[in-house]
Amino acid sequence: MLNIKAIISYVMLIGLAVLYTLFLEGAGGSYLIIALAAAAVISVGLCIYTKRNVTAEIEISGDILDRGDTATVGLVLNKTGVLPSSFIHAELFSSYHFSTQSDENIGTAVFGRGRQSFTAEYRAEFFGKGKVGISSIIVTDYLGLISFRVNVPKAIAEIKIYPDIPEVNARDGLARSLTDAAAFDESEETTQSLYAVNGTPGYEHRKYEPGDSLKLINWKISAKRGEFFVRRLEGASGAEQMFILDKAGSKKTDTTAARSEEQLTVESMLAMMMQFAKTELPSKLAIRMGSDWDTIPVVTPQDVSDIRYMLTDYTFSEDEVNRIPHGAEGHVVVFTPRCDAYISGFVSGYEERSAASPDNSVHGENIWVIERDENDVRFIR
Repeated sequence: MLNIKAIISYVMLIGLAVLYTLFLEGAGGSYLIIALAAAAVISVGLCIYTKRNVTAEIEISGDILDRGDTATVGLVLNKTGVLPSSFIHAELFSSYHFSTQSDENIGTAVFGRGRQSFTAEYRAEFFGKGKVGISSIIVTDYLGLISFRVNVPKAIAEIKIYPDIPEVNARDGLARSLTDAAAFDESEETTQSLYAVNGTPGYEHRKYEPGDSLKLINWKISAKRGEFFVRRLEGASGAEQMFILDKAGSKKTDTTAARSEEQLTVESMLAMMMQFAKTELPSKLAIRMGSDWDTIPVVTPQDVSDIRYMLTDYTFSEDEVNRIPHGAEGHVVVFTPRCDAYISGFVSGYEERSAASPDNSVHGENIWVIERDENDVRFIR
């Protein structure tokens, strides 16, 4: 690639040297013309030499990150031959998933043979498939007359970023109402359908943990032992909770704000599912990865971790089609970054339906606003 401005400036410099030779000092001007011509030849020659003898590669500290972790990206220049290189300019690249305080523009020259490395650190800010790597590497001669682009195999690397699973305040609000609805009534008559093979009631007991539904407490055993014990359910609850992840993305025009709302939607959903799994209340997730809806049972914390990994491939869309699975009924919570009239219409008038969203533009009795601080996720009206 030719630098026209630099070439014009250089030609004008040669012209001045010619005028100096003709009108002022012939011998001195001749030496000046020869020096300028030699400088151009050497500079262009080193540039071609550099293109042929310098290769670049990208090194990534890992291909899987938790959100909030930092990846180290290394640019490695490998040079053969003993002559010094021309000027090398490299520019690093990262997708919106990352933030960095490092300088992404690198300028250098390599002397002698061997390796020269440069590193930059990228913090994972948003879940999904993030990309980091080399945007471009340009070799330019010292006079700036010509430049060449260096091809780098696999210049862009993909990093899977897990969404966070925050804690959820389970003592009040939406979380409390959901766990109470899914839990058993404290009376023995409500457990008649839960019997093991040997005919005994289908539950054992464990110590109470913060966030457990009060309806799971066995008050008789608790009174005898002097501390709270809750039923460990071995059968299926009579009110299995369904969580739905709305495919429609945020309407915010600012990219960072939109991704933040979508991320909070996903992470609050994971927090709620983990709360159910820890208290041994079964639930299920309805999710549309492509064009079809899938229903995934969620029973254990490992199930939530598997969904968390799956969500690294999840992307929200702009369309308004097929946002709720057909036949969704029972205890349902829709997690959505786009809380609009469609979602409001789905949950309004149904005691067992709710919606949760960071978007507080639509209000309703069954619509909860998601907020998060450093410690946990909260659902408020």
